[in-house]
Amino acid sequence: MSTSTSTVQPIFDIYMKLGGFYYKSGQKIASNMGGIAPKVYQDMFQPFLNDIPARSPGDIREVVEGELGCPREDVFENWEDKPIGCASIGQVHRATLKETGQRVVVKVQNPEAERTFNGDVFALKTVVDLFMPQLSVAFDEIQRQFATEFDYLGEMKNAIDVRENLQRAGFKNIIVPKVYKKYSSKRLMVMEEVYPSIPLHDALDEQAEKMAKKKGITKEEFIDQEKTKMEKLAKELAKEGKLMKSHSSSTLEVYIGLQKLKRVVFPVYGRLYNWTIGNVFGKKYDFKKVDDIIVPLNAAKLIDDLLTVHGHETLVDGCFNADPHPGNVLCAQGKLALIDYGQVKRISKKNRLDLSKLIVLVEKAIEVDPRVNPSVDMRVHKNAKRSVANHARGMGMKTEKMLDDSIYEMCAVYFGRMDAAFLYPRNVIQWTDWMESRDPIGNIDEIDFLVMVNNSSMMLRGLGEMLQQYRNLAVSWGPIARKVLAKEGLLKDVESEIDKW
Repeated sequence: MSTSTSTVQPIFDIYMKLGGFYYKSGQKIASNMGGIAPKVYQDMFQPFLNDIPARSPGDIREVVEGELGCPREDVFENWEDKPIGCASIGQVHRATLKETGQRVVVKVQNPEAERTFNGDVFALKTVVDLFMPQLSVAFDEIQRQFATEFDYLGEMKNAIDVRENLQRAGFKNIIVPKVYKKYSSKRLMVMEEVYPSIPLHDALDEQAEKMAKKKGITKEEFIDQEKTKMEKLAKELAKEGKLMKSHSSSTLEVYIGLQKLKRVVFPVYGRLYNWTIGNVFGKKYDFKKVDDIIVPLNAAKLIDDLLTVHGHETLVDGCFNADPHPGNVLCAQGKLALIDYGQVKRISKKNRLDLSKLIVLVEKAIEVDPRVNPSVDMRVHKNAKRSVANHARGMGMKTEKMLDDSIYEMCAVYFGRMDAAFLYPRNVIQWTDWMESRDPIGNIDEIDFLVMVNNSSMMLRGLGEMLQQYRNLAVSWGPIARKVLAKEGLLKDVESEIDKW
């Protein structure tokens, strides 16, 4: 039986009324990056992405002046009472620094957010334990990570560290806004405004609207048609163990260049036509056709850049943003601006090396998986599977039966492929249920950091699938992992182990 809008509406209303952690949960449902939420839930929960109710200007002024210890006007000019974004914990306002004239955005925490957090999480944890017990251990780590968002001084340090790390690594096309420590505190954070820019989810929404209009259908109909078409194709390819094909960055760049050229040439052609042939026959060129020319985002480059920068943060720096949803990515004149560092996870050097080896093993193991290579020698596949499982067990991954098959499947999906050949026709929840029925996952204390690694990587891969850019995480992160291992003199040992398969 399908779920109706009337059934979902009361749930939406409750989430919106309760706020706090429910807002964050609503964002996860709306984003639906892992294919977990039914479409009716995804559609209904869209307001959680960028339309959460704002607090009153008076409440915001009280927090700002309480944190600054002075009238707001002593520090800020041109303060905009209407927030540019509202999130689960706070909201963001535009302003100008009185001292320098710098355009800034000011993140102001909801004074009640921390107080209501524990009650919200307790209620949601009860639901998870009752209806989705397979996710309970992961939920505990997510809860711990989310609790760190209530100290903006911690978020400030995260943003500064990530900014310095990426600048040092030479990421010229990635912007992490500068934070002004002088004006920041536990409940107030002041950052440079990335201007001009547009949130990625807004840019994608505009693009979908234009494509739908060109086809004479609604945006929702366009998205449904594309999703249905892609899911059908994915299942067909899965029978052959093939990954969905995606246009490359260079191919899309050529197409984008042609579309930009059309925008320049067509108006010139139109004027010439109207002055000559149009005057003779009385039929004028319709300049509205220029508006129909769509210059799309380079989705391939977008996904590749996001995966590369987060792979570097995770494997090289050990300091990564665990919440890279489209609302935390801004499109800024050919560059990407990454914002919101409340959920940054830091992992030790040992964990980075262990994860790097796992990435390399998974990449090579998938190459000799019969679902990808039907002609593979099954002895090679068995050895590869055992190698992945042994390393994962050595890292601390536990299941009830400790089966090679179970551990390998989890590693192959969490750190490799989540396309039809490995996951569908199940969605993530169904696949997790299936895995739990075979060999339930055990204590994850030794590998709790992998929960947030998986959370962020699945968001990015899910975004890729939405843009018809399908990625194997192990392939995307493989080059980074090899450099990390090589730097420590460990790569040859890993390659030797693979050669023995």
